[in-house]
Amino acid sequence: MLVYSAGSIGAGAFYAFNNFLLPLALKAAGAPDLLTGLLSSTRSIEGVVIQPTVGAASDRIWTRLGRRRPFIAICIPLSAVFFLVASAATESLVPLAVSIFLFSIFFNAAIDPYAALLADITPIHQRGLLSGLSQGIQLIGQVGFLGLIVVATKGEAAPPWAYWGVAVAMVATFAVTVGGIHERRDVAARAEHVALRTYLGVALSHGQALRFLATLFVFFFGFSAILPYLTLFLTTDIHLTDQVALALAALALLVTAVTAIAWGKVADRYGQKRVLAIGWATLVVAAFGGTVIRELPETIVVVVLAGVGNGAQTAVSWPLLTTLIDPDESGIFAGLKAAAESVAIPLSVFVAAEVFLNPRALNLGYRGIFFMLAINMVIALILLTVFVHPPVSETEPAPP
Repeated sequence: MLVYSAGSIGAGAFYAFNNFLLPLALKAAGAPDLLTGLLSSTRSIEGVVIQPTVGAASDRIWTRLGRRRPFIAICIPLSAVFFLVASAATESLVPLAVSIFLFSIFFNAAIDPYAALLADITPIHQRGLLSGLSQGIQLIGQVGFLGLIVVATKGEAAPPWAYWGVAVAMVATFAVTVGGIHERRDVAARAEHVALRTYLGVALSHGQALRFLATLFVFFFGFSAILPYLTLFLTTDIHLTDQVALALAALALLVTAVTAIAWGKVADRYGQKRVLAIGWATLVVAAFGGTVIRELPETIVVVVLAGVGNGAQTAVSWPLLTTLIDPDESGIFAGLKAAAESVAIPLSVFVAAEVFLNPRALNLGYRGIFFMLAINMVIALILLTVFVHPPVSETEPAPP
């Protein structure tokens, strides 16, 4: 579990940089809100094609490194290279934007096979625990990275050395996973020897999994709208400094990390769907809280609530999806999940920027995006409760 989770440290550095530092850096470079949101999102529209293709390929190939690890071993170093290119382009918006686009593509081409690897090496009754552990480690990595930025910088949101730090962290930690995990040949055998058309037909016949993907689309359409603008909301609407805003982001991540590990264990015992519903309900409360907060103390309360809810979401959404599919189809469904995010995230950013932040539209400011989050969270919670039904074995107690 620890060897698998080592890569989550590098992933944490990537996500912390993308979600919380890039918006400030892009704003400083003169990027408009829409471009800031799109480039700061961890998924982008090209993932609709790239991610399912990569996922399906990782189900159906076999190499000396296995079927998932080749994508990690190749794409993580390529992503790191473009981080280094971006570090030299921080003063110019166009080269910086191109570099961000490229390091995001290569990172996403690695991270979905990495997620699929979890289902390959873990039985169903332990997936919640491993997912919670790896996600908790990832979030602790985000906290550590943000803490370093807060302590080491003096008014510069994303200094060039931060890009180098992300690149080194990704390469070093994913190398531990690639070198330490040994994939089993028999796990890949069935998908590899089935005709592609048959494989796709069987994979896409999982109605419950497709319903859950649609539910996740609604969730990410709301949740992703706030992430690129969170630090900007804290600095603009709550009137906090950049460093305090980053410290609050780190607090949210720390709470998410601690609770993700606990939620993962609880989910293995009492069911993934039940835990996810509790987490989403908590996020609904936090979202409505975000529409009314004005001062730092109440902001801290909402941040903690959001961390608790996101801990459940982070720990169990992927393990729940794996209970609805066959193990040798985890690659394509990791890709389909990413494809849903690749549509939902840019679309949500576009709606947030053009409807809520546009002076010619509603012009509700960054605070108005919390309304969007709350409404979508309520809809997603209803869809999860009514339309997604995991197999009975998923809700049975784990073996002692």
